[in-house]
Amino acid sequence: MHASSVEEQGEARTAKKAKHEEHIRVRARDGEEVTLSQDAARLMGTLKDLMDLATSEDGIYPMPTIMASTLQMVYKLNDPDYTWPSSDEPSLYQLIQFIEDALYLDAPIALKHLQHAIASRLNGKRAPELGALLGAGGDFGSAEEHAPPYAEPAFVPEDVVEAPQQPASSTLPPEPLQQPSFSADAMEAALGLVDVATLAELKGVTRSWRALAQRVLCSRLCRRDGQPVPTRLDEITDLDVEQLIEAGRPGDAAVAGRMLPGLARLHGYGHVVDVAAVRAADLQCEMVGDWRRPSLLHGAAKDALNSCITGEGEPPLRLTIAAVACAGLGVICGIPVQQLREDSVTELNLSNRGLHVPAAMLVASLIPATSVLRRCNLLKNSFDVESAKKLAKMGAEKGIMLSGMMRDQTVANFMNEGLQPANTIMIASDLQFMAVLTTLSLGINFIGDEVAKAIAEALKVNAVLTKLVLYSISIGDEGAIAIAEALKVNAVMTTLDLGHNNIGVEGAKAIAEALKVTAVVTTLFLNRNSMGDEGAIAIAEALKVNAVLTKLDIRINGMGDAGKKAVRDAVKDRSGFVLQL
Repeated sequence: MHASSVEEQGEARTAKKAKHEEHIRVRARDGEEVTLSQDAARLMGTLKDLMDLATSEDGIYPMPTIMASTLQMVYKLNDPDYTWPSSDEPSLYQLIQFIEDALYLDAPIALKHLQHAIASRLNGKRAPELGALLGAGGDFGSAEEHAPPYAEPAFVPEDVVEAPQQPASSTLPPEPLQQPSFSADAMEAALGLVDVATLAELKGVTRSWRALAQRVLCSRLCRRDGQPVPTRLDEITDLDVEQLIEAGRPGDAAVAGRMLPGLARLHGYGHVVDVAAVRAADLQCEMVGDWRRPSLLHGAAKDALNSCITGEGEPPLRLTIAAVACAGLGVICGIPVQQLREDSVTELNLSNRGLHVPAAMLVASLIPATSVLRRCNLLKNSFDVESAKKLAKMGAEKGIMLSGMMRDQTVANFMNEGLQPANTIMIASDLQFMAVLTTLSLGINFIGDEVAKAIAEALKVNAVLTKLVLYSISIGDEGAIAIAEALKVNAVMTTLDLGHNNIGVEGAKAIAEALKVTAVVTTLFLNRNSMGDEGAIAIAEALKVNAVLTKLDIRINGMGDAGKKAVRDAVKDRSGFVLQL
């Protein structure tokens, strides 16, 4: 290569570098001048237009609407590689102010940075936490305060439902805290990356945050490209059910089927559901075949539903369930889908119907659409623990019992009923509604440690149950430890039967610690377990400080002489104590 060519290339690189390092000066609103890289400034649309179209004053471009410090911050944030220093974390309202300025400057990278920062602080929070973060005091009337955020469907446009009138005797709501004022565009952009579940919770903060969350949710869930955001329920033609499902709100699809007269399409997972076609389809099918199959329908009914859905490949189960919950007519898979969606069912017995996990998901999607259903029986079906937990969550939110028990029952006997873990999850959930139940028998069923934890959680808040039979339910140390922790705080349980399980040394030690604390348990069955001498000695030590236990059965526990002697010695001076060893 000739020396002149090398020189020319070097000069070109130098010229390119000099051009890259060229700067411009901008005079901000406060009169301060800010020096910016020309290339970086061109990444912000407003500055680019200023440089291309406006005339500078002595080489300085005027920017009379923005402060110098804010301009510098947005400039930094518009660098894709910028990382916010943890030691210089701004408040939420400072972030929204930066968003206001990023929108003015047309700085998309900075806007995304700011939206991520806001979402990271808000996502996953419940309404009370959000109120504290935002410094927002509640200004709802008394009727609204008792309506949780999830009570209103996520798709409802702003101001569709009028605020309840205040009773004449009620006190006025508190004055809202003074909040900074921002444009509607900035506030909506601030929530651009906040998830659907959190936006629904924002409805429970203040009236203004509710209105904002409604606008953002309706825009995100119901707006189609090129169309304005719906402002009335009858204007909504499209609904993004994928976002609702992923936010833990699958029931909104069923509610939409009842509330939205113009609903034409459901969108999700790369597919589109024709709502009218689903209404016209024959989806009746018998519950036959393999219950483990990953579909809700089969045969001709499945083909009929799939013909209503366009998109690449097989539509996912969650979408087909949303489609049926939203628009299915009549009884489908033995479930009165249409009646539940139209809220005309008060009691529902689906016990022992051979329903599988997809059917459980369908019921969980229909429960939020009901207001008159108070009791149903879903036991003895082929549900798994995860689907049972979802049903229990929906039931708890709506005040619906799932196990067929009555609220005024005093005794519930499920002994040797062939219950599986999912059944017991629903029974444990129903305990919160049982105000007079004193005896619950779950013995001789396959329950296991994981579900024993759900029972334990229910016991921690139950104030009426005095006798619990968990004989032969396949629990080991893990389940026993959970039950023992519940005993420490339960103030009413007098009789507990944990016989014929797989409780070993660690479980026995946990129960022993609970016996040192409880002041109410008088009868305890631990026979036919595996605590051995070490577990028995721990129980004996607890008996030295426990003065209320009057009957203990620990037969057939693999104990030797040392364990038996320790227990005998601990109670030898207690008159009337019944020890079965």
